[in-house]
Amino acid sequence: MKKLVLSALVLGSAFAAAPAFAQASGSVDVSGTVSARCSAVTPISGSITLGELAKADGTIDAAFSSNTGGLTRNFTIKCNGANPKVSVDAKPLVNAASNNAPNGYTNTVHYTATVVALGAKGGSTSIADQSISTGATSSPLNDRLASVSNNIALTVGAGVTTDSNAMLDAGAYAGKVEITVAPAA
Repeated sequence: MKKLVLSALVLGSAFAAAPAFAQASGSVDVSGTVSARCSAVTPISGSITLGELAKADGTIDAAFSSNTGGLTRNFTIKCNGANPKVSVDAKPLVNAASNNAPNGYTNTVHYTATVVALGAKGGSTSIADQSISTGATSSPLNDRLASVSNNIALTVGAGVTTDSNAMLDAGAYAGKVEITVAPAA
């Protein structure tokens, strides 16, 4: 019995003398990225119907006063980055069936396309492009794009011809406005 008690004491003291297991700890970093992007909630599409382009004397109606449905269209764009860039490229209205207009006539109507972008801080940026010039007109917003509906508005107006006295050749005229809203590079 002495031996059993002594063995139990030795065994017990061996466990007591063994060091306790220490706690292990550390940390794991977790990361990710969000790319700057812009997307159209409402597509940048549709049409603006200018109606009769000529006044009674056959020259350009600069105000496009015969338009139906108004001269402005609104779009909702979402951008998650700061300072997106807006580009506007107005293409002239051309009567493609009249490719050899005689002197005193024209088959091309120019206009100004203006895009107004609402900023998150309450201001707005206006970018205008005239179809008489080639290439797009671009500008940074210098703000974030407002996160509201109809934060981009396109308006067309100020119709002109290269010769202000030219008569518009009869026929159908077609043009377009290309709008791009892109995140800052």
